[in-house]
Amino acid sequence: MIFTIKRPKSKRFFQLSFEGFKPGGRTRLDKVFRSWGGFFKSLYQYLSRKMWLFVLLLGSFFKFLFKLPSEIKRFIVRKLIWSRGKLGRPVATIAVISVGFIVFLFGEVFSSFSFVIDKEVNADYLSNTSDIIPKKEIATTTIPDIRKRTEPFVYRVEGGDTLSGIGEKFKVSVDALKYVNNLTDYTILKVGQEITIPPVSGLIHTVKSGDTLNSIAAKYDVAPQAIADFNYVLDTSKLASGTELVIPGAKVPEPVLPPVYAPPSISLPSTGGTATPSKSFCVWPTTVRIVTQYYAWYHNGIDVATPWGRGMPPLFACTGGRVVRAGWDPFGLGLHVRIDHGNGYETVYGHMSRIDVGYGQRVDRGQVIGLMGNTGRSTGPHVHFTVNFNGVSQNPMNYTN
Repeated sequence: MIFTIKRPKSKRFFQLSFEGFKPGGRTRLDKVFRSWGGFFKSLYQYLSRKMWLFVLLLGSFFKFLFKLPSEIKRFIVRKLIWSRGKLGRPVATIAVISVGFIVFLFGEVFSSFSFVIDKEVNADYLSNTSDIIPKKEIATTTIPDIRKRTEPFVYRVEGGDTLSGIGEKFKVSVDALKYVNNLTDYTILKVGQEITIPPVSGLIHTVKSGDTLNSIAAKYDVAPQAIADFNYVLDTSKLASGTELVIPGAKVPEPVLPPVYAPPSISLPSTGGTATPSKSFCVWPTTVRIVTQYYAWYHNGIDVATPWGRGMPPLFACTGGRVVRAGWDPFGLGLHVRIDHGNGYETVYGHMSRIDVGYGQRVDRGQVIGLMGNTGRSTGPHVHFTVNFNGVSQNPMNYTN
């Protein structure tokens, strides 16, 4: 049997039909809208699927970061256990080197931050504040010859010397010479004999354990403030054992009658006239009249105190004048005010607790300039009141009632 295959007359039987990709619709406009609608729908589905995959990836990443510290810790612990502590030293070395490297790398950057370096003072602050003198000042201090000796020295006795003559020569008391050199009234001085001369009319005390400024002052019958001022004791609450303190005007702590000693008057040259003391020149500097220390050649003013436990009394300007200093004194007076009254006269009020006047301010006689206090090198609430004439201290009791 013979089969005959007929060749088709049309090629359409071998061609694929793509009519499924053709948009439906009756009109051409309807076909365009359907085509673009299908495109945006597919694009939306594609982007939504990608965004969801990105969210899952991001969640997995944060989950990995959360578990990373514990995994690192577990890894380090396993290594340390496996090596039986042999890795401890290398790990510590690496940590120290890393910290040092970070400091070396970023230290210069941190050094410019405000919490590392002090902020510079604004010029406006200096011009507006009342407790800083906004100009350059040069302080000059005239030290009397008798005050220049702050340490004892050895003196060789010469022919004709006596204890009283040596004391008068070096402005020290006979009582002090006896006490320091272990001499008595019956001691005969010999030519060439070496004796120790204390620096002032007083004694030298070596601080022992348990000594306080008040106990030393009571032992030698002097004011604690005089010891603190003369020896520049900044912290009056404690004294270092072994420290030698000069006790100005001290009395020998022995049951003997000390010779009466009157310190010689010291007259220093002054310029621009002579001081003329007058009881009506000043008003009393405060409302209390408890004088704990009077004027002496080693104490350039008077100390007027108030009892502990009471409020701080006000301080009054001696007389009219201009404030030339109002602020902190680094040499022991603490908060203080200095007033220039003209004609060479000047008053100083030290150890204040509050200042109510400022630099350059004019004050009237009896005007309140602040409150008494206990600042600076002080052993109790008081005011250190000083009257100066042409830079030379005067006895304030001669200028006020």
